[in-house]
Amino acid sequence: MKIVLIGAGNVGYHLGQRLVEVGHQVVQVFSRTTTKAVRLARLLESSPVDILNSVIWTADIYIIAVKDDAIREVAEKLSQRLPQRALVVHTSGSTPISVFEGLFDNYGLLYPLQTFSVARIADFTSIPIFVAGNIDENRDTLFHFAETLSPNVYHIEEEKRPYLHLTAVMVNNFTNHLYTIASDILKDKNIPKEAILPLIQETAKKVLFHEPEDVQTGPAARGDEKVIEKHLSLLSTFPEAQEIYKHLSASIKERKNKLNGSHN
Repeated sequence: MKIVLIGAGNVGYHLGQRLVEVGHQVVQVFSRTTTKAVRLARLLESSPVDILNSVIWTADIYIIAVKDDAIREVAEKLSQRLPQRALVVHTSGSTPISVFEGLFDNYGLLYPLQTFSVARIADFTSIPIFVAGNIDENRDTLFHFAETLSPNVYHIEEEKRPYLHLTAVMVNNFTNHLYTIASDILKDKNIPKEAILPLIQETAKKVLFHEPEDVQTGPAARGDEKVIEKHLSLLSTFPEAQEIYKHLSASIKERKNKLNGSHN
């Protein structure tokens, strides 16, 4: 298919490469930042544009991979350029496809559920892609299109997708924030970060084969108040981390108490 890629950030960077890798043609790359458009277009053997009015109107799919709060604005500008029948999608996990209502007749979602960084290679063979369409025909078209990118393609109802995105934020963004806090503490005490990397890897591996609740360990899960109080004391010079530790420990204890109660 002929694709116009709107956005040259992390998602656009990796998605564009995958599109070309599997045989699609990215005919144009748009970015408001000219250097970004040029850099990604050169990588994809495409044409860079930094003005939406320069986007061609004969592509098969227009993929909007920009920040959530910019999707509607970009779509409105595109609607002044493209025919109303154009198939336009976004890649957001939290923005409803109704953002396109009144602008286009054909629209939908192409949401790769993964964290993307330019410095990391994205393996699309293991990335689930969720699709939706405003009508069945568009949903089916996008489903088959997504199947060329990944073997793990799913249709997601609009009312369920916000919960999917919510959990993605929790398991990715929140855990990475905890890694960041832990790294700060280790750095402050001159302990190498590498000391906890095997633990991070093992924790991630466990949930591949077990329910997370069944493999919960630690002082809060054991009800070891002395260790918890000691940790809180150690965190007195890290007040942000201390508050997070308190809330997470309380949540773990509450859940364990409910679980134990249900087993009695």
